[in-house]
Amino acid sequence: MKRNLLIVAIALLAVAFVSCQKDGVYKPKKRISKVYNEWKTTRVVATANDTTTSADSVAPYICQEWTWGKKTLTSIIYKEYDGDGSWSINYSYDDKNRISVCSSGDEKAEYTYGDDNMLQSIKFTDDSDDVTVLKIAYDGKVPASITTEYTFTYDKKLSNFAKSVIPSYICAAIEADKLHLKSTTITRSMTSVFEWDGENISRVVTTDVDNDKSTTTYEYDDKLNPFRGMYANLYDEEPSYDFIYSKNNVTKITESSDWGGTTYTETNEFSYEYDGKLPVKLITKYENEYEYSGRTTTITTVYTTTYEYSK
Repeated sequence: MKRNLLIVAIALLAVAFVSCQKDGVYKPKKRISKVYNEWKTTRVVATANDTTTSADSVAPYICQEWTWGKKTLTSIIYKEYDGDGSWSINYSYDDKNRISVCSSGDEKAEYTYGDDNMLQSIKFTDDSDDVTVLKIAYDGKVPASITTEYTFTYDKKLSNFAKSVIPSYICAAIEADKLHLKSTTITRSMTSVFEWDGENISRVVTTDVDNDKSTTTYEYDDKLNPFRGMYANLYDEEPSYDFIYSKNNVTKITESSDWGGTTYTETNEFSYEYDGKLPVKLITKYENEYEYSGRTTTITTVYTTTYEYSK
């Protein structure tokens, strides 16, 4: 369901919380014009008697095109790697050049600011009855926490979005018709609490209403993060707070989670190539290994993202 991705993509556009920037205003040192992606996946399958290796890859392609007005970003077009599709997010601003609305088709995010001009909340709606609201709490001028509230109406045909936020045992009861409901409305929430090291987020602890919990820690280099103040990575299904808030570029992310009694730890590492202080290339490596029926499979994927800036 694209709604989840849209929420992530536009959720925190222009949420900058440092003295040299204003809430809702995205003013990077240099403007991105195009983003290119490419990747290669290698699969190694090992048994007691044999090891086989296979690989596939995607050549560089334009995955994003950014359009700017005189002072603001007006739209980003996202393109599929196979050329089969594209879609865009469009941005509107108030008289203070603060982001006020993001939209894509029937989906929309509306930004609300307080009397202190600080961003208070973001409300997401689409052509259904689903509503998502992000509420931001501050410690001085930096965010201390974000609470995400999901309110949605569902029937027997559960959407992927509903399934992602309703406990699995409720989903099973609905689909098995044990609740005998034509439709109902439910609100659930999760809260992310931030810890800071200077102008970078060092740790985020996220807890939901069932006390499921994840802890994410971040490490950084000393170069400038060109996405500070907005969220532009469409292909993540959770907000990437390091891209949104932190001054520098993340080099390592470690997440430890306990969701519904299942625990796991995942570590991702990132390396960059620079032109001056701004990155022109990001290399991300993911590795996953699992065993089944005496066979060990290791899958390694290396993504390369290249940024082109306006002259």
